[in-house]
Amino acid sequence: MSRPDGGSGLLLGAGTFGFGLGALLDVVVFHLILQWHHLLSDRIRTTTLDGLRANVYYDGLFSLAMVGVMLVGAGLLWRALNRSAESRSAVRAFGGVLVGAGVFNVFDGIVDHYVLNIHDVVHGTQAFNPHWVGASLLLLGAGILVVTR
Repeated sequence: MSRPDGGSGLLLGAGTFGFGLGALLDVVVFHLILQWHHLLSDRIRTTTLDGLRANVYYDGLFSLAMVGVMLVGAGLLWRALNRSAESRSAVRAFGGVLVGAGVFNVFDGIVDHYVLNIHDVVHGTQAFNPHWVGASLLLLGAGILVVTR
């Protein structure tokens, strides 16, 4: 239900932006800098140059899609911020970004790591997958706390 002050629009925009930002940070940190995994590294092995190139290609397509998600979120956020002075809460917006990033990470941890089995946190081992889901739930919970306080 939409609130008259535009608060739900603010949270939708911030959450959408946070979802894309969380995904983009995941790609930059875990896929590119640490090289712990790639988007399809359990489906397309990275032990050959062709396999690595294919994984980096799909990482790039995913990153581009997440930039699009961030732009949609930024547009929704901009719209909400310009509707009403009462909806201009930087703290709620920050909480919404945390919620969005947490939702992406929980989705990634459950769907990508367990359901689709397209990659793990670290190549070749599922040992860190439960920790990833746990940390993602903590991020989501922190965002919810910020939004509701």
